[in-house]
Amino acid sequence: MRAAGPAPPRRLSIDGRFLLQDVTGVQRVAIELVRALDALLARGALPGLEVVLWVPRRGELVTTPHLEAVELRRAGRLSSHAWEQLELPGLVGSDPLLCLGNLAPLALLLARRRQVHTMVHDLSYAYFPQAYSRSFRLLYSALVPIVLARSHRVFTVSDSERTAILRHHRRLVAPSRLTAVQNGGGEGAGLARPSADHRSLAPGHPDVPARDLRERRCLYVGSLTRRKNADGLGRAAVELVGAGDVEVVVVGGTGAGFEASGVHVPAHLADRIGLTGQVNDPARLEEQYRRAAVFLFPSHYEASPLPPVEAMRFGCPVVAADIPSLRERCGDAALYCDPHDVPAMVRQVRRVLDDPDLWARLQVAGLARAARYSWESQATAVLRHVVPA
Repeated sequence: MRAAGPAPPRRLSIDGRFLLQDVTGVQRVAIELVRALDALLARGALPGLEVVLWVPRRGELVTTPHLEAVELRRAGRLSSHAWEQLELPGLVGSDPLLCLGNLAPLALLLARRRQVHTMVHDLSYAYFPQAYSRSFRLLYSALVPIVLARSHRVFTVSDSERTAILRHHRRLVAPSRLTAVQNGGGEGAGLARPSADHRSLAPGHPDVPARDLRERRCLYVGSLTRRKNADGLGRAAVELVGAGDVEVVVVGGTGAGFEASGVHVPAHLADRIGLTGQVNDPARLEEQYRRAAVFLFPSHYEASPLPPVEAMRFGCPVVAADIPSLRERCGDAALYCDPHDVPAMVRQVRRVLDDPDLWARLQVAGLARAARYSWESQATAVLRHVVPA
């Protein structure tokens, strides 16, 4: 009897359209998950698995990840949704396909001739329709129900979001097909910030600045939309800077600024509220976390937000909205506020700024909380369902 040869390699295709998009939450999760998967492959933790990341040939890459083991292939003549819907199905062949950006090719979902696994981060387009264009809402309203109903496995990014999806779409997706895989965000501490005084660094974290190395600055990272509570954030920012001793910096897609939310920023205060716009460079974003003395995140709705844990990772204490996903994400390492109560937001921010002992406790708790989150843990949890051993 002839001995059996080696088992054929397992293959996984990943929809990489996200590499051509500005880096907001969805894209960041996809990028980090693929990097984590690449690291696992590179050190031999996934024997026999081959992974191809498919990306449209047209268009400039916004993000170019350094990949050692994942093969990045650029192919096709189309771009954006047209590439994903019309060309990607023919590129992946018989491989299982992992889609990390809420949508997946309709043709593959309807045919069900191969496994398609989709990460649906949230349903914010349905909860806050005014935050999105009409074309975006129509596309997502048409495709997401099919994604939920037809994907072999649906992933979402927190237990609270899983509960919400099941509450709204129980007839489309059975609990057994919907898996929560909490986002990472706490690995490492990135770039070191040099200091001659090591007492000014967080205990046990020689590259995380302590309070006296930071500016009296309140930071927010995210878009200025209704679901992100742009009006509440804007009113809190005006009140904070009005006292003359605090600066507020907003990082992210800001559009027309706070004025679009109906918040008037007096001219004499405008120079103390900085709107940086979209930041795709991780080093620039990291520097903002390192300079800030407090991070405010008053969102009305989130699934598994990255910025609060990123702030904790770089030693910046967090004041967050008291909503289920943020309680799940931040635990007892943050101060909470009612996102509808602007004076409460301001009081919590000032508590952190003015109480050195509270600040130090929150920094230590935040560093410990952030260390619990790992992109490799998320990637491993996804692979457990997509390419079981």
